Amino acid sequence: MTLHFSPRSTTNLDTCVEPLRLLFREVIKHMDCTVVCGHRDEAAQEEAFRTGRSKARWGESLHNSFPSLAVDVVPYPIDWEDITRFEHFAGFVLGVATQMGISIEWGGRWTSIVDRPHFQMRQ
Repeated sequence: MTLHFSPRSTTNLDTCVEPLRLLFREVIKHMDCTVVCGHRDEAAQEEAFRTGRSKARWGESLHNSFPSLAVDVVPYPIDWEDITRFEHFAGFVLGVATQMGISIEWGGRWTSIVDRPHFQMRQ
């Protein structure tokens, strides 16, 4: 079975910088996943902040640049409670990124806020 992104995931991924697009186009060949969010405009960022899905206001998130320097990707099918699966997925993504020479960080390793779907270009 050949894995591929849904049209919505493709649209979301296409709002990201090329290294993230290349990385997740390689990841999808091996693990099914969904691109939840790439670029966030001001309204989307403020809504994410208001609803608690983000701790950042407009302009404070790498999702706010265009193209986006951050992307939220989750293993599919989505089970927000399966932490082990998120960690396994992130390990795979980080390994592929290393092999491709793409320097990223995973929000699941942060201590101030744990953001398991979040991957961003290393700053």
